[in-house]
Amino acid sequence: MKHKISSLSELQTSALREIVNIGVGNAVTSLSKMISTEVKIEVPALKVELIEKVPEVAGGADTIVSGVIMHVSGDIEGYIMMLLPEEAARTICNIISSEEEVDILSPFNQSLIEEVGHILAGSYVSSLSDFLGLDIKISTPMQTFDMLGAIIDQILIEMSKKAEYALLFDTLFIIQGNRTNGLFLTMFDPDSMDTILERIDKMI
Repeated sequence: MKHKISSLSELQTSALREIVNIGVGNAVTSLSKMISTEVKIEVPALKVELIEKVPEVAGGADTIVSGVIMHVSGDIEGYIMMLLPEEAARTICNIISSEEEVDILSPFNQSLIEEVGHILAGSYVSSLSDFLGLDIKISTPMQTFDMLGAIIDQILIEMSKKAEYALLFDTLFIIQGNRTNGLFLTMFDPDSMDTILERIDKMI
């Protein structure tokens, strides 16, 4: 790997955050139309973490999360994930569906969380593609409900442990005045991360 993702420059970090913010802005529009109510999403910080530390940063390997996972292919390879703590997933489903007793494992609610994750990831990938001039595709979303450590381990197996670092974006959802936290993270293989940072460096 040519670039040290563990020590991104301030300009590289700013560019990555700007790409995410553009994507989030588009996702907000799509989500607001989908559920016919105002949605706000804030991404206050970008963190670069060793993958093995992701569960610790996100609350612990045993933390149960509702996750939406998508494979990224094309000019770059990797995975994008939206991870919601169980209570956050329940809150989002409650706000959108108005169910009093939310079963987040019901087909309806799993589909709902899946769609939220897909819109967010799709908007991010579109922003990344437009901003950097890359041809990128994402797979259909896969919804999972499991311990965070198990989800990360499975992704690493899928990637043949090629990725060492993850880009983490703390994500705050505000729906009808209700605030709930989630995590949006990307895991790209070293060559893909090089491609992204090289494109950013050429622009700045």
